[in-house]
Amino acid sequence: PQLIGNDPVEYVHRYRDEKDREIAGFLASQFAYGKIDIFKKFLEELFRRMGRSPYQFIKNGDFATLKGLYYRFQKEDEIMLLFTVLRRIINDFGSIGGMVKHFYRSDVRDALWRARVYLLNESEDLKFFFPKPSPSNPMKRWHLFIRWMVRKDDVDVGLWDFIDKKDLVVPLDTHIFKIGRCLGWTACNTQSYKAAKEITDALKGFCPEDPLKYDLFLCHMVGIAAQCT
Repeated sequence: PQLIGNDPVEYVHRYRDEKDREIAGFLASQFAYGKIDIFKKFLEELFRRMGRSPYQFIKNGDFATLKGLYYRFQKEDEIMLLFTVLRRIINDFGSIGGMVKHFYRSDVRDALWRARVYLLNESEDLKFFFPKPSPSNPMKRWHLFIRWMVRKDDVDVGLWDFIDKKDLVVPLDTHIFKIGRCLGWTACNTQSYKAAKEITDALKGFCPEDPLKYDLFLCHMVGIAAQCT
């Protein structure tokens, strides 16, 4: 679909191998903040340096290739540490999905918080990528990545089968939050996990078994193209 070219999910679709798609999806979602043309410029350079297979680069590559790379708040040292942690995830669990599945019971946030403890203990490192427990954090970038990995259609690639798509939470960006406010789906004044859940519950009223089927359309066609304010 045309929308894919304007969305970070396009990086997932550049690869055919599922392991590459998962790594590409994680990186594209985690750096998908700020102006789209700026973060896409960064991602183009990141994937160029990683070569033909993001998965193989994580598993066996020379991370010195990443020297000098940075994006906004994430400087070279943090990016290289992120890749070191990703290598550990691959070595310990086989994939990011393998790690999430290991810690998942019924709550994605709890799984990610427990994964953080496993990977980083009490360290303050990489909080941007592996957030510490917070009842208010909407975890937008993780929920975006998980949507790509769980749903399966022309946009989302559906690599994970251990989370039901009816249990997904909307990735709460500025556009979805404004739409939710305008339509009365949430009364929250700030972007929060509560707001994300309320908007997700409203979407379940239209499609209980797959509430996030509307996410990409709402974000791009209503939020961005129609300039919903």
